[in-house]
Amino acid sequence: MFLIERHQAILDLLNNNKSVTVKDLSFKLKTGEATIRRDLAKLEQAGELKRTHGGAVLYSRFQSEIPLIVRESEKEDEKKQIAGFASRLIHDGDFLIMDSSSTTLRMIPYLKNFNNLTVLTNGAKTAVDLAGIPGIKVYSTGGLLREKSLSYIGSAANKQVSNFNADLLFFSCRALSMEKGLSDFDEREASLRKEMIRAGRKVVLLCDRSKFDETSYYRIGAIDCISTIVTDSKPPETWIDYLVDRQIELIY
Repeated sequence: MFLIERHQAILDLLNNNKSVTVKDLSFKLKTGEATIRRDLAKLEQAGELKRTHGGAVLYSRFQSEIPLIVRESEKEDEKKQIAGFASRLIHDGDFLIMDSSSTTLRMIPYLKNFNNLTVLTNGAKTAVDLAGIPGIKVYSTGGLLREKSLSYIGSAANKQVSNFNADLLFFSCRALSMEKGLSDFDEREASLRKEMIRAGRKVVLLCDRSKFDETSYYRIGAIDCISTIVTDSKPPETWIDYLVDRQIELIY
């Protein structure tokens, strides 16, 4: 069995059982325990699972930090679709705030179609990629750099955002629910997104369908704090009615 096949088999077993042991994996995959331990270490590094004594447990994607390099490769088609829809909300001369999410990162190629844009971002990779586009003025929030997400956070980042008023905010979050609102895994990311929401005249949430009806640890705000949701497919009718009642635009 090739490495990639073995890793997928481990994840499939985890998805079915929520936890696995090294001994059991070794038996089922006909592979030595030392090799299985190395596999688990690599999968943990990629944010797919958490190792335990003698095995591993499945991470919840809504309650764990997933590295940017992993998030960039997830749901690529959906993110490109969302980014394309979101870019239609932009006009020449707009001031944008873009967070560090992998979905807003997908918007960058579309920004080449506009003139005289200004962008403030807390994404280190986002800032670098934007710098390669002529005619876009780029501001970075600065702050403490989170290695896994390549995002700037902390009081310095919050203060920088508070200095601006933006035409549009494009951001994502880990989860949203009608009862708990928008939520994220990291307290400092949630705090920064609250500041971004205060700074944005039009607040646009980029959110694939899998994040609906989920919750994570730290609350960003009620659903009412956003102006528009851009997603990849039609949500349930209960969500459509909920958003219509609150005059929140839905694009999919």
